Amino acid sequence: MKETRVSKYQQYRKSISKKGSKGFFAPSKQEEVSAEMELFLKIRKKRTIENAVIISICAAIILTLVVVGLKLF
Repeated sequence: MKETRVSKYQQYRKSISKKGSKGFFAPSKQEEVSAEMELFLKIRKKRTIENAVIISICAAIILTLVVVGLKLF
């Protein structure tokens, strides 16, 4: 029988929160998390920062082009 995504995700969560590791808590609780979850949160935060920087650079380029275009015409 095929497994659903939900059951696969539940198995994944259970594998992360092993008996020997620290508890698996949501990031918003600011409590201790397992080493695997800590690594995941660091990667996620890094990607979020990278995306914000890329969007900011694109917005700055577009704004510069608009201002230069208005001054030329």
